[in-house]
Amino acid sequence: MRRILAIAATVAVISLALIVVIRAHGRAAAPRYITVPVKYGNISAAVNESGTVNPVNEVQVGTEVSGTVSKLNVDYNSTVKKGQVLAELQPTSFQAADMQARGTLAAAQAQASAQSSTMKQAEANIQAALATEQQQRANALQAQANIAKAQSQLKLDHSTAQRDRQLLAQGYISQSQADADATTAANDEAALRAAQAAYAAAQAQAAAALSQVRGAQAQAAASASQRQVYAGQIEADSGQVQQASYNLSRTVIRSPIDGIVVSRGVSVGQTVAASFQTPTLFVIASSLKDMQIDVSVDEADVGNLHTGDSATITVPAFPNVDFHGTVKQLRVNPTVTQNVVTYDAVVAVHDDSARLMPGMTANVTIAVAKHAHALVVPTSALLYRPSGGGGGTAGAPGSKVTLSVLRESKPVQVPVLIGLSDGTNVEITSGDLHEGDAVIVAALQSRRVQTSSPFGVGPRGGR
Repeated sequence: MRRILAIAATVAVISLALIVVIRAHGRAAAPRYITVPVKYGNISAAVNESGTVNPVNEVQVGTEVSGTVSKLNVDYNSTVKKGQVLAELQPTSFQAADMQARGTLAAAQAQASAQSSTMKQAEANIQAALATEQQQRANALQAQANIAKAQSQLKLDHSTAQRDRQLLAQGYISQSQADADATTAANDEAALRAAQAAYAAAQAQAAAALSQVRGAQAQAAASASQRQVYAGQIEADSGQVQQASYNLSRTVIRSPIDGIVVSRGVSVGQTVAASFQTPTLFVIASSLKDMQIDVSVDEADVGNLHTGDSATITVPAFPNVDFHGTVKQLRVNPTVTQNVVTYDAVVAVHDDSARLMPGMTANVTIAVAKHAHALVVPTSALLYRPSGGGGGTAGAPGSKVTLSVLRESKPVQVPVLIGLSDGTNVEITSGDLHEGDAVIVAALQSRRVQTSSPFGVGPRGGR
């Protein structure tokens, strides 16, 4: 009986030990982490974008008049000077219009000249009529004076004749004397009537002279009015001459700047129409040594970008050449594409060899900031997320993130503020993080250990 109990106890102990071993080996192995030590270093932030190379100053040369291209003096890549003749349009119709406008102006000027002579004659007629009217008024005044004189003489002679009749009755004078005095009085009456008639005639002549003055003045006024009409016509015809002359001059297409012909849009014999909009004949770039690149900067990066920031440019045509430029302008006008907001940054670049060509695709790296001796961690540390959730995430400078730090073999969540990033490392500006701390960047996937038992029992989940 004791032996049976001993065997039973032994089997129980072995079974218990086997269960303990099986459970121990069936548990998951402890997780293992990949860490990187926190360190101090220099960090530079940059904005990397692509854009298109364009000339700094590009002018589209068109024509203001319609016509047929008769001469073409330049081609693609031609170097031109300001004022140089690029092309000419057939000028025949414009020359005819110019001649016609000049002829119309000459005719109007001749009519105005003739009208000026007429006006001068009218002014002379006014002066002559005024002189005649003044003379007639003087004659009327003289005739009026003669009437007064005749009236006075007639009164005197009437008194003499009346006295003679008294004296004749008393015998103091002779009959002949009385008759002579009566005759004199009668002659005086005739002289008075003649003076009155002369006065009436002088007044009529004065009125006629005044009418002539008014007629001459009316004629002069009409001449002056006609002269204004001709002056207006001359002004209008002068405008037509200027327009025709301008149109004729526009048949010669000249370069507005010094530069190089980037594009030519016409050929000899081609008809260009400028009815609704000015057609582009040539595109001229001021210089291929000075170019600019328009790049679209994401709104998350635009806050770090400033005018004057240095930039490095590369193009596929010269993969081993770094061109150096400067941010010339950061335009505040936004561009929204599928809810993505970007801003246009203009980067100016100078190349003495003029290797950059319009339309090239350029990769632009703009240095926005640089900090020396900064506390940095790998970017992968921000992207690591523990299996239980939480953890860091990338963000703009000044963002608050949480890093996983291995302390005493255990992961600890440490909140920090981040600063600049160069794509590989990120600056830590504040938080409980120190040089030498091990930040977790990845974790090895855990696995279970498979075992066997004398009873053919394996750990749960071991298959």
